[in-house]
Amino acid sequence: MKKLQLILRILLNLNYLSEILPFFFCLLFFKKNNSKEIKVFFVYKTIAVLLLLISLTTHIKYSNIILSIFVLQEFILLSIMYSYIIKSLIVKKLLLFFIVIFALYCIYAFSIISLQKSYFDFTPAIVESLFFIVVIIYYFYEIMRFNYATPLFQLPSFWISVAFVIFFSGTFFLLLYSKTMFNEPGFDVQYIVISCTLTIVKNILLSVAIFVNKNLVTYKDNNTLPSNLNLDTFQPLNKQTNF
Repeated sequence: MKKLQLILRILLNLNYLSEILPFFFCLLFFKKNNSKEIKVFFVYKTIAVLLLLISLTTHIKYSNIILSIFVLQEFILLSIMYSYIIKSLIVKKLLLFFIVIFALYCIYAFSIISLQKSYFDFTPAIVESLFFIVVIIYYFYEIMRFNYATPLFQLPSFWISVAFVIFFSGTFFLLLYSKTMFNEPGFDVQYIVISCTLTIVKNILLSVAIFVNKNLVTYKDNNTLPSNLNLDTFQPLNKQTNF
């Protein structure tokens, strides 16, 4: 039993450290955060790390409030980020529309359910997971259809999407079962192991996205034409000496 508790403690600590990892790389390559989606992602990770630090230093009775704020800000900022990435104007407008709907639902779920019953309602997190699985699948459809210039592994948005689709796909069923099985013996251990593992994998892939973004910006900078380049010095092929 003590060995299991030690393993869970190590896994939880790795989970907390992994949350800080993408934020650290965002700070490290801050000058490379030029695109709108990466700037929004940086704001998302900043708020996530702040909420994590608050949750670790405050009383457990405030955990419902912190979790509710985290789910809401995650939905809002990821929706804004994908509104910059996705090309379809209709989908962009739908993303912004669902922000309002989800915010109202979160307020209802927190005020009516969580405060009255003194436990966190997983329904908003389940809805969020299902919503972004659909959004990311549509994003994959767009990049497969319209992206011709850049390989997928060189797109930061691709790695971010892979990270979140793995995380949301795994947590969707976990949260769905937790509504009925959370009081079952041994389920809390399974919940910690699965959720921490998914979080660690997600944050490793998000860190990869920041590295890819840094290299992508460098690649673009190195492939721009010099401002003082004189094209008149180049001679047409037909004017060159015939052999």
